[in-house]
Amino acid sequence: MEEVTKQAEPQSEQPTVQPEQPVIQPQEQPKKKGHGCLIAFLVVLFILLALVGAGYWGYKTITNGLAKQIDLKVAYTQQDFLDGMTNAGLTVTDPLQLCLECEYPTFSDPQEIDIKVTNAQASAWVDYVNQNLTYGELEDTQIKFTDRKAEISTMFTYQGQTFPVYAFGNIAKATDTSISANIEDVKVGGLSLPATIKDFVEEALVNIVNEKLDAMGDTFRIDEIGFTSSGLHFKGLFPTKGE
Repeated sequence: MEEVTKQAEPQSEQPTVQPEQPVIQPQEQPKKKGHGCLIAFLVVLFILLALVGAGYWGYKTITNGLAKQIDLKVAYTQQDFLDGMTNAGLTVTDPLQLCLECEYPTFSDPQEIDIKVTNAQASAWVDYVNQNLTYGELEDTQIKFTDRKAEISTMFTYQGQTFPVYAFGNIAKATDTSISANIEDVKVGGLSLPATIKDFVEEALVNIVNEKLDAMGDTFRIDEIGFTSSGLHFKGLFPTKGE
């Protein structure tokens, strides 16, 4: 009987092999994304979360009530995109890496800036960087800033259906590396999303954007941020290189 118990002992040691599984590696990938254009992130996230909310609320209601895009009367060219990069003092090896779903470059060499991003610069940046998304197509984006409000109007093609999307709201500094947001309305297909869905969009937006900003580490700091009639005002620390 003693020999039987001795043979059973080695088998009980097998579970000790399991802890060697690499659990930490998948969590490292989001840190590589660093940050992109904050405005571009806000716009695309508005669209995706609005569509998720619309599907939960009633996809058929949205698709049956499609309306034309709201024209904010903002004209721009690719030169406005280049001017926006110069305005921010940012040089990126490949600007297309700034798209929402891309693996972002590593940002470095921060500097103190105090700038205003114009309607044309913001619109061109978002439209140029995010046109070739794998989950949809973003085009004809227009962004218009007024005092304490930003309006966003764009066309987004998702699963073969094109949606005119419109939203407006405000953002504010929460901490040195985070923001708060107040989305007053989100329209998909010309129809406003219910308050409960709008609140979901707002909460998810703030959480995800602040995760992105936090990942920038010591290359980013907010002193002042807000919307004015002449553009998006940002004062603080901002990187100059993306490689």
